[in-house]
Formats: sequence, structure tokens, C-alpha cells
Amino acid sequence: MNDTHFISKAVALALKGKFNTKPGVNVGCVIVKNKKIIGQGFYEKYGGLHAEINAINDVKKRYKTTYLSKLAGSDIYISLEPCSKKGKTGACVNEIKKYDFKRIVIGAKDPTQNGITNLRRAGYEVINLENQQCIALNVSFFHKAKFKKPFIRAKVAMSSDHKSVFTSKQRKWITGIPARNDVQKLRAEADIILTGSGTINEDSPSMNVRAKKIVANKNFVQPARYVFSSDLKLDWTAPFFKLPGHKVVVTSKKNLPKLPQGINNISVMNLGNKNSISPKDFLKKISNLNINNILLEAGPKLLGSFGDCNLIDEYVFYISREKLEDKALYFYGGSKQLNFFDNKLFDIVEEKIIGKDKKIILRKK
Repeated sequence: MNDTHFISKAVALALKGKFNTKPGVNVGCVIVKNKKIIGQGFYEKYGGLHAEINAINDVKKRYKTTYLSKLAGSDIYISLEPCSKKGKTGACVNEIKKYDFKRIVIGAKDPTQNGITNLRRAGYEVINLENQQCIALNVSFFHKAKFKKPFIRAKVAMSSDHKSVFTSKQRKWITGIPARNDVQKLRAEADIILTGSGTINEDSPSMNVRAKKIVANKNFVQPARYVFSSDLKLDWTAPFFKLPGHKVVVTSKKNLPKLPQGINNISVMNLGNKNSISPKDFLKKISNLNINNILLEAGPKLLGSFGDCNLIDEYVFYISREKLEDKALYFYGGSKQLNFFDNKLFDIVEEKIIGKDKKIILRKK
């Protein structure tokens, strides 16, 4: 059992908090002595104790009066560099330095912290693996740290001939239940879910997370729901507005109209007095907020406007086997002719079958 083995254990722990840490990070930690795990923990919820602290507390709980001798000479494996700055909690490096760890093994460097340097200066042996599993845990976080803007993921359900919006209301779904259930995980990971007025008015969607196992966790918080509407001509009776959770209307208007009863926790993001809303202006404004991950679930027009501006970092396609031909519209309504499935613009990072549908994830190069 080597460092890779134990850092993989830390990754598995981190994934337990996957839907509950936003807008924070997913982090797991194991403490090992004589090749045996003596303590473990993960970041369970945003604002809660960090993974390292939970793992140390686990050792204290297991060994009570002998925990100091157990921790002495042990190795601590952390999937992400421990924090060196005080945030929602104190800096983790200060807690780590209370104990005589033999080695501190870190899965990935945190570009917003200085924990590695801090611990090395204190005399600890610190190993940085830059492990791909650990990096993959927090793609949105690393993106925001590097580019100073949120990671935008677009979800598209379409037919094999790339059609996504039915021209009549006789049908609603293109893909099967397993694919639609998978979308719930994408929503649960997102800080916000963004859609357009056309989707609200045509489909009357909920746009919330309904997966029972996810929402049953007491630490889970529904993502905020945002809608683009320059003229505020919206179906205000849609579940999108009625369901609990924070709602934001992105508009060129300054104020909302008088709303029906039952709509609470709603606000306006004003983007000037133009007839249309600029995705670039939206991204500039949203980048100043504590938001890492945006899920775009929208029709061809809004999807195309973001795509034409090169703002979409990842496309998640759910593709059914059938061809819809003239029964539906092409999924992308932008003016640019983009070949999504070549390797010039995007890399295929995942491809698998879900039920009877195919899932393909394309990430911007």
C-alpha cells in the first residue's frame, strides 16, 4: 500500500461531500500509521470543519487518552492542500502543526492557499502528488481560481440527429428516466442553475434537485435558480418561481412587476437598459460573487448566445437513439457553426451508456 493507495482513500471520502460543499471544495483526509488507517474525515458541508480537522478528531475519538502517541510519527493524506488563511474556520495548518506527523502527503495544490510552504517552513516533510483524481474533485474551483470566472457547464438532451426542442407540446422528454436522473447530480453540484424565459414559458419547469438520496442529506442546499428575461414576460406561476430556494431574474429592467402570492426569496440582477442581455456582462457580474459552478439548462437561443461568446467550458450531452427530424429544433441556436464532436475545440472526457441513451462530456481545450 503506497501513497497513491491512501490518497485514493481520501478521494473516496471527499466524494461523500460532493453535493453539500458548494460553493466550497470537496476534500478528504486519512491518517495512516504502520500502513493502517487510524483516522479519517471529509469536508461535510460548506462552513463546517475541514477534512483534516475531522480526521484528527476521529483519531481523538477512537483513541481518547492515547491519541497523541498515535498521531506521532503518522502520515496524513489530504486530497487538497490545507488552508493557511482563516475563512469560515481557522487555518488548518495551525491545527496540523500541533502534532508530530512524520509526513504530510497532499493530493493537489490549492492556488488560493500557502499551506505547503507554511508546513515546510515549520519543518514538516510535505509531498505534493498533483494527483489527477484529486484535481478532478474540484474542477470548478480550480477553474475559478485560474480564470477568475465560474465554470459553465451546459446540459443538452437531444436526439441522434441533434434536435432538442419539440415543435409541438405533444411530447416533453427526449431521453429516458436514467438519463434524467443523472441530470439531478449535475444540478446538485451546481452553485446556480441558469435558464431562459423561453424554457420557463414553454415547459413550466421546476429546475430544482429532486433526487431523494441527495435532498435527504441535512447538509444539502438547493442551488439558486437564475432566469434570463430582458422584458420580464414570464410565466410567474411556473414551479421555478413557486418552489423554495433563491431565485434571481437577470433582466434589463430595474424592478420586477407585481408578483402572484407564494413567490418568495426572489431578487433582480440588472444588466443595463438594453433590449437583450449580454452573456459576457452576466459573467462579468457573476464572477464577483462566491460562485464556482454554473449549470446552463436552456433552449437553443440562450445556449447559442453563450456558445457564440465562447463562454461554455463543458457540454454534457444526453443523446437518444431516435431521430426527430422536423419534429424538433436543432439544439444550438447560435450564429456560429461549431463542430462540437471534432477534437479542435473540445476533448471528450467521458463517454458512456445510461439506460438506452448515450452520455458524452466535452470539455473546452
